[in-house]
Amino acid sequence: MRPAEGQQQGYIRYRQQQGSTQDDTTRYLCAAAHLDSAFADEAIREFLLEPTRPVPPSPGIHAASVLVEAVAARTRRKVRDGALAVQALTFVWLAWGSALLHGWIAVAVIASVPAIWRRSATRTAAALKVAGCVAALVAAPFVATRFSADALRALVGNGSFSSGSGGDVQSLAALILCFLMLVTLVTDRLIVWQLAYGRFGRRARHLPPSNPFDQERMILNLSPPGFLRQIVRYAAPTPELGGAAPLVVYRGSDPFIGAGVRRVSWSVALPLEKLPEGKPDGSPFGELTTAGLYESIRMAMNSLRHNDLLSPGERLRGLRTAEAVYVPADKLIDQLNRPEVTAYLSHPDGRPSPLLPAEEVLARRTQPKEWARYYLGFHLAAWAGDLTLSGFVQAAAGDGMFTLEWTQYVLPPVREEYRAIDKPPGGLLTPIREAALRWLKLPASIVGRTVHTLGVLVPAHRERGVFNSDAYGSLRTLREMGADDKVRDHLQLSDVSRYENIMRATLVRAVGTHLRDCGYSPERFERWAEGLPGTNLA
Repeated sequence: MRPAEGQQQGYIRYRQQQGSTQDDTTRYLCAAAHLDSAFADEAIREFLLEPTRPVPPSPGIHAASVLVEAVAARTRRKVRDGALAVQALTFVWLAWGSALLHGWIAVAVIASVPAIWRRSATRTAAALKVAGCVAALVAAPFVATRFSADALRALVGNGSFSSGSGGDVQSLAALILCFLMLVTLVTDRLIVWQLAYGRFGRRARHLPPSNPFDQERMILNLSPPGFLRQIVRYAAPTPELGGAAPLVVYRGSDPFIGAGVRRVSWSVALPLEKLPEGKPDGSPFGELTTAGLYESIRMAMNSLRHNDLLSPGERLRGLRTAEAVYVPADKLIDQLNRPEVTAYLSHPDGRPSPLLPAEEVLARRTQPKEWARYYLGFHLAAWAGDLTLSGFVQAAAGDGMFTLEWTQYVLPPVREEYRAIDKPPGGLLTPIREAALRWLKLPASIVGRTVHTLGVLVPAHRERGVFNSDAYGSLRTLREMGADDKVRDHLQLSDVSRYENIMRATLVRAVGTHLRDCGYSPERFERWAEGLPGTNLA
């Protein structure tokens, strides 16, 4: 995968923006691509299949590095499973009807029962699966008997064990194939072990992030070139805003891509009562506008950066403010015949615009469309980026009334099984022991491995003249794919509650102060806000 000069320069700028050392989250997710096939396939399916899908916001992660490892891991698994399928098919032909074949199948079924039981959703489902395996095990000898040696000779030649020197040769060949399958699995586990604990382990945390366009790896030469070409988009440097704002095109029901799990959401719409003319100092009241309300909220949130006593480790100094316009992909496709949509999607064969011009952002801030909504977001990364808190506000004011919407999210840490690469690996016996167990279970998994070898990931189905909206919207970020389902550490849970209460109380106080400065009584809003959990206006 040779880089063009422009790609190389773009990656250099990208790396300068991201930092000179490899962050922990990127290390964990790169290792996850090799440890978890479901994660690697989901990453490829989400980010590399659809050239018209936008690049979702994913700050703090070298997305290109993770995607390169996902492609390499999938190719490695296909090569491994393809080799095992060929070896297993040859072994079955040689050992058909023998005690060696049936004994190995029996051991594989018995060894697979604990995993089947553990992974099943209910005990009933687990019992049915185990019963099916036992039934298949009992029926296997009878099925084999039906295929007599004469029938096999007519089909593929003499492949059963027989007496004499020919049978001895076949027995030896079958045993050699058993050993080769074990060697294949051991080699694979050693490669994964070296990548997870060597290349991405704790000792590699201070190394610079790898360049996805400068890796002389044989496995990438065997990978689909279409996947590798798509990775270029994720190594591009973050564009300068210059008054513009990001456009987030999403699919599904949740617009806030990358924020994680929703914690709380509320909205309020209240009429306002005017205060007597003038402020106590005699100065006139300001004008109540949507833009002014947003600016007051932004200034109040930004002031938290200077209060080091409210957060452990002075984390509030890293509070980040970001505005964006959110558009559902299916509604964007519905608007293609409207001229104003060119700012969002210039051509159906292209990708949605990464940024909206400043004038369009200003228009959506004060006059949102049903299918295009402006939100002002606040993001706080805690625990060295392991935990991210986000809040999104949408407001409108005018004609003696105002509305306010507030939604809070938390992005939990990376899954514990991915973070295990920072723990002592246990020596070379660990991957060898894992390979031996997989070898014992091989007859029970060979059908799945064969299907995986032949399977391909394909883009969403498209019909002539019909645009598939799924090809234009994002669903999740890499960080969300690798996140745990909830926050488990007590101290982290405590910080989640702390920062949520601080942000919510600051928001309520900022709105009340702005209403008062504009000549409206905030009492009704503050009484309503007192019922919000964790909000203290004292």
